[in-house]
Amino acid sequence: MGVTLENATEEQSRTALLRAFKDDLPLGFSQVENLVKKLKTVDGNRAMISLDPNSDEGKQYARLLGPDIPRRVLSNYFGASFGFYNCCGGVVAPDEDSLQMSTREQIEAQHPNFVDC
Repeated sequence: MGVTLENATEEQSRTALLRAFKDDLPLGFSQVENLVKKLKTVDGNRAMISLDPNSDEGKQYARLLGPDIPRRVLSNYFGASFGFYNCCGGVVAPDEDSLQMSTREQIEAQHPNFVDC
């Protein structure tokens, strides 16, 4: 991009991170894109995805959305809010308020088949 970390603007830094996400974490980035597409087709306020946390795509997905800064960059890029309801499942919503799960939903998300959770 012709800039260094020392002289990059915030916008250039976000652009560099997005490029790195797409290049270095393609499986996880693809899952994020799929989740955003799913959000646009569901009737509710949010869309969810379950991934094996030990799979390559599950690990990449967690690397993208686990830390605050990458999650914020992706939220700004896609115009949506992201979160996890357990280590196997991610959730996307149009905004932070819609992202909130009820206590009942959280309990239901703790299915016995999610052994790694």
